[in-house]
Amino acid sequence: MKVLLLTILLSCTQTGNMFLNKVLHNFDKYSYFVAINVKSTSYNGLVIIENDDLFYYFEQTQGTTKDKYKESMATKLLNNEVLDIQDADFERWNFIKVRPIGSVTKNAQKGIDDFTKIYFDGRVLKDGITDDEQTAIINQLFEWEIASNIDDETGYLIISTK
Repeated sequence: MKVLLLTILLSCTQTGNMFLNKVLHNFDKYSYFVAINVKSTSYNGLVIIENDDLFYYFEQTQGTTKDKYKESMATKLLNNEVLDIQDADFERWNFIKVRPIGSVTKNAQKGIDDFTKIYFDGRVLKDGITDDEQTAIINQLFEWEIASNIDDETGYLIISTK
């Protein structure tokens, strides 16, 4: 029984590592979104931010290299650590607050397949989705270890197939 539990835990960690490896190694102009808990004087909660913007934040504020960033951020995300950031950094570094959206939460309870059919036309986010809904959708996809980013050509949110 203990061996089975250990095997399951290791496979979950490896799956999480594969997803984080994919997300944290993308530094394209429109890199994958990262969802992380933050704490500031005026906000405690989840934010989303593109990986390249998050790296640039750490590079500029702490002098972090890409290799150190990838290792450190993977550890923070796997351990559900909270980042301390200044209120002024939200807009400056493109941190986007995740607001609870009842319809997104309700649709997430239907499972990944139904959720993606509701919000996506194939891999592309459907029209008519508000910014707050899009942010909540990105967060939910990240929780499910589904990478998403803004398409360079269309400007629409897309689900990664890589």
